[in-house]
Amino acid sequence: MDDPHALTEPAPRRRSSRVIDRVSDLLGHELMFGAIVVFDIAALGMIAVVGMRDYALLSATALVVSLVTLVMVCAVQHTSSRESKALNLKLDELIRVSPGRNELIGAEDESHRQLSDRATRLREHHRVGDAE
Repeated sequence: MDDPHALTEPAPRRRSSRVIDRVSDLLGHELMFGAIVVFDIAALGMIAVVGMRDYALLSATALVVSLVTLVMVCAVQHTSSRESKALNLKLDELIRVSPGRNELIGAEDESHRQLSDRATRLREHHRVGDAE
């Protein structure tokens, strides 16, 4: 008989997801932060030496900075989204096996208004419980 609580091997994630996570890990490393600071200082120094008249250099620098920023934002968002979904699944499982309120399972899919209404009801329920 299979144990429903037994740990199972997770399904492998798509290669693109693993690559994005690797990029996010690299971009979040303290050495990468140092390299970006050095690059920024060098770019500012180069602009100071060349002057503001070289619009091609300014445009190229702005393009590189914008592209690096876009990649970083996308990588961080991807990783954050995956971790948030995993955390929600873990919490849903804990709620499911506890004597808690099972109607909270999947609350992350509700609208902001629904969540606000639910929070108000929970606060009211808590106040009534404290008064008793």
